Parts: sequence; structure tokens; C-alpha cells
Amino acid sequence: MLRLFTRGLIALAVLVLVAWGSVSVGISVGRHYEQNRLCCETPGRRNLMLSWRETLGLATFYSQIGQDKWVLETVFPGVKDGFFLDVGSGDGTVGSNTKALEERGWRGLCIDPFPKNMDGRSCQMFKEVVFSEAGKRVTFQASGDVGGVADTLGKWKGQALGAPSVELITVTLGDILDRTKSPAFIHFVSLDIEGAELEALKGFPFDRYKIGAMAVEHNEEEPKRTEIETLMRGHGYRRVHSWYQDDFYVPLGSR
Repeated sequence: MLRLFTRGLIALAVLVLVAWGSVSVGISVGRHYEQNRLCCETPGRRNLMLSWRETLGLATFYSQIGQDKWVLETVFPGVKDGFFLDVGSGDGTVGSNTKALEERGWRGLCIDPFPKNMDGRSCQMFKEVVFSEAGKRVTFQASGDVGGVADTLGKWKGQALGAPSVELITVTLGDILDRTKSPAFIHFVSLDIEGAELEALKGFPFDRYKIGAMAVEHNEEEPKRTEIETLMRGHGYRRVHSWYQDDFYVPLGSR
């Protein structure tokens, strides 16, 4: 019933705009609203306001499939002092899952062995490769925007394996969190490391750090995707949403 009511509000808003002669604006609001509903499950009334802001150019997001929007508008609306952990941060602007968070006052850590386009970013940057254990020598290969640990590369393995390689020494997420004296509650974790997500999570100290929300890339790779869900559920988290190549988690009992 609530969804029907909200959709009715959208339809009314569009009709009002049409009556004012702003057909294109009304269509844009409607498109934003539907996209936000699908990508981010943004609640109806908040989605309506967000769609207006986006249409008017008053809201900017950078994520490829709306991960930043999901965090800011659905899970933690109004939070201005959150903390994030961006694992596989890659390009600091194009497709970034955390740049929009910083622009709203958040702080956090960015981890990527070969970051780029980090001008203007305030996150602490770590040029390291994370894994389930520290001190492991691994081969890292990258081609364009695709790169990762050779032994765990998944969907894009064929593309990356043809690229030059470099040997790196691994660290765990626990190492970095402890080294930086990060807060015990991490509002958002973005995990996108081309097939090594499960290994990275095995090195996360769930007993000492709690996560408010997480977006983890799975690229439809099995059994990794199922194993990630099993691991997360075992530590008290549930998958609440899936969109394209990412699964989205929050603590059990929330939302």
C-alpha cells in the first residue's frame, strides 16, 4: 500500500510538471526515482526528494552501480561523520564508492596497490594488497582497470593474466585497521578486488570491528559468492540486496 501511495506521489509530481510545461524535468525525476528504487532500495519519500535533487544537479554520486547512494541515502541517511574502508579503491573519482562519502564529511581508508586519480581525496591511502594472511608473496597482475592477485582472479582472469606482473607482500585488513587505530565501528566497507574478496574477508577481525554496511563484488563467481554469504552470516550479517555484480550486507536485525 505504501509503495502504491509513493508511486502515486511520483505520478502526481510528474503531472504537475507537465502542467507547468516542464515535461522533460518530470520525466527525469521519474527516471531517477525508478533507478534509485532498483539500485539502492531508497525509501519512497526520501527517493522522491533525492530524485528532485539529482534532476536539479544538487546531488552528485560517483559509484558505478550506486553503492555510495545506497550507503548515504538508504542505510545511513543524514550521517555526516561516518567512517569507511574502501578495499580496491582503484580510481579515486571515476567509479569511486567513497568519494561522495568524503564530500559529505566522512573519513576513512583507501587500499589499492596501484591507485590513481586521488587528487582531492582525504582518505588515508595504503598501496598494499590484502589477503587472508600477512607476509605472503603473491603475483599481482593488472590490465587497464582490471587487476588482482593472479591465483584468485575470477571473471577478468583472461584479460589480466596477459598483462605484466609484479610480486607483492600481502597484509590483512586487520593489520591496516590496527595500524591506523581505526574506530571499532566502520559504517561502510567497499570490497572490490577482482576475485580475492573472500580471502580478504578471512583476514577481517570481526571480533574487534563491526560493520554497518558492506558492498562486496561477486561477479557471479561460484562457489565464492555463496562462501562469502556463509562467512558473513556466520559473523552476524545478512545479505539484503543484490544489484549487478555486488551483494549488499548489513548486520542481522537491522533494516
